[in-house]
Amino acid sequence: MVVSDAPERPELPEDTEIDLPVRMRKEIDRTISPTARARDVKISLTLGSRAVDEDDLDTALRYLRWAKHLAPRYGAVREALGIALYQAGEMPAALAELQTYRRLSGSNDQNHLIADCIRAGGRDVERAVDIALALVDDEKIDNDRRIEAVIVAAAIQEELGQAASAGRLVQRALTGLTGEHRPSTDARVRLLWFAADLAERAGEVDTTRAHLAELIALDPGYPDVAERLAELNRAG
Repeated sequence: MVVSDAPERPELPEDTEIDLPVRMRKEIDRTISPTARARDVKISLTLGSRAVDEDDLDTALRYLRWAKHLAPRYGAVREALGIALYQAGEMPAALAELQTYRRLSGSNDQNHLIADCIRAGGRDVERAVDIALALVDDEKIDNDRRIEAVIVAAAIQEELGQAASAGRLVQRALTGLTGEHRPSTDARVRLLWFAADLAERAGEVDTTRAHLAELIALDPGYPDVAERLAELNRAG
C-alpha cells in the first residue's frame, strides 16, 4: 500500500474572486499547467493570503500547503507559506520555506524573516546578522523591509554583546537609507521605538528622550510613548 504525503485538498470555490497581482496571475498561467492546476494555485494563494490577513493561520496553512503541493517550484507559493508559518511561530518550517523562496527567486526581500528564524533557533546567529544586513544594503528593496532587517540585525547584535555596532546600524537607518523608496511613517515609528529601547538600555537618556519625542510628533497616539517620555522628563 502506497501512503501519500500530499496534504488534504481544501475546498476551492469556483466563484472565488482572484485577488493577486496581474503579473503573478500571468506568471502562474504561463508556468503552471494544465489550466485547472493553475486555477487551483491562484485560488489557493488568494484564500491563503486572505486568511493570513485575517489572522486565521490554520486556514491559511491549509490553502498554502495545498498550493505548495500543486506548485512546489513557484517562488511566490513558498514565500506565502513561509510567511504564514513564521506568523504561526513554526520557525524551523518557516525557515525552510523562506530559504527555498530566496533560492528560487534570487531575492533578499524576506531576509529579515530568515534571520529572525535563525535567531529563534539559537544557532548560527552571527550568520543571521549577515543575512539581515544583506537586505539592509539592498537598495532595490523597499525601505520598510530594510528597516525591519535593521531591527532584526541590531537586536541580534545587542544580544551578542555588540551594542555599539547595533547603535551605529540604527543611527544609519534613522539618518536615512538610500534607495528608490522612502520609508513609511509606520516603519520609521517602529524604528524610533526600537532605537529608544536600545538607547535606554545603553544608559543614553538624552538620546532616548529625543527618539521618543520624534516618535510622538509622528504618531501622537502611539501606546505608552507620552507616559514614557513624561517619566524620563521627571527623572531629569
